[in-house]
Amino acid sequence: MMPRAAEGSKRMIGWDELAGGELVTAKERGAVVTIGVFDGLHRGHLRLLAAAERLALSAGLTRVHLGFDPHPDLLLRGSTPLRLLDPIEFEMRLAGAGVEHWCDLPFDEPMRDTPWEEFLERVVDLTGAKSFVLSPESAFGRNREGRLDRVRAWGAGRGIQVHPVSEARTGGEKISSTSIRAAIASGELSTAARALGRPHAIVAHALEGGGTNTTGALTLEAEGFALPPEGEYELRVGSAAHLTGRLPLTGRLMRGHLDPVAGRLQIGPEGLQRLPEGGGRLRAALLGRLAGRSGR
Repeated sequence: MMPRAAEGSKRMIGWDELAGGELVTAKERGAVVTIGVFDGLHRGHLRLLAAAERLALSAGLTRVHLGFDPHPDLLLRGSTPLRLLDPIEFEMRLAGAGVEHWCDLPFDEPMRDTPWEEFLERVVDLTGAKSFVLSPESAFGRNREGRLDRVRAWGAGRGIQVHPVSEARTGGEKISSTSIRAAIASGELSTAARALGRPHAIVAHALEGGGTNTTGALTLEAEGFALPPEGEYELRVGSAAHLTGRLPLTGRLMRGHLDPVAGRLQIGPEGLQRLPEGGGRLRAALLGRLAGRSGR
C-alpha cells in the first residue's frame, strides 16, 4: 500500500474519502480527470497529465487523478510488478505535474467486476468531472470493456468531453512500464532513462546496524525495485523524498556494487563521508554500468 501523503496534501484513499468534503470545490468548478495506476510515472503518463493541466487551466477546472491500490496485477496476475518509482516520490511528482486532488481506489473483486458505465458514472458523481483525458489504450470496468470509443460515445451523450492523447514513443517504440522494466533488467539504463524522462532510481534503506560491513562499505536494502544485472555502477546518491514535501533530485556522484538477487546496493567506504548527514532513506539514481566491472 502507498503511504499517505503529508499533512495538508490533497491525496485521498478509497471511495469514502473521495465522497467526502475534500472535493466540494472541485465539484462546483468541474474537474478534468485522469485515471490509471501510472506505474513509474513515465513520459507517457506525464504527457497525459500535461494535456490535462492545459485543459484545466484553459477551462478553469480542477485537476483530479484516480489511481488504484493495490496494483491491479496483484488480483489479475497474482503478483505486483517491481517498482519503477518510490511511492513518496510518486506523490511529489504527481503534485508537481499539476494534480490538485488524487485518490487511490481499492482494486478488489468488486472493482474488477464493476461495469464500466457504472464506474464512470460514480466518478462523475463524486468528482464533478467535465472532461476525461485518456490514452488510446485506456479501458475500464469488467473485462476492460470500457474502451476509448465507447467512453467517447458515452461522454457525448452526457455533455462530458473525452480527450484522447497519443501515446509517447522513444526510438520508434511505444513507452510502457513493461518495456521499461525489460530495459532495466537487461542493463539498458539509458533506454529506460529516455522512457522515464529521468535516470531510474532506487530508494534504499541501510541494513540493521547501520549497514556497514568489515570493509567499511555501506550496504543498502533495495528490495522491491526493478534492478539491472549485477555489477559496478555509477550512482548519484542523495536523500530520498520526504512526506514533508521535500523532493531532492540532486546528490553526489559515487560508485556502488549492485546485487539484484539479494536486492542490495553496496557503496564503498570512499563514498561514505559524502553521504547526506542523518542517514535515513537514500535515493540512488543508476547512471550507468562501469566498464569492465560486471561482477565480484
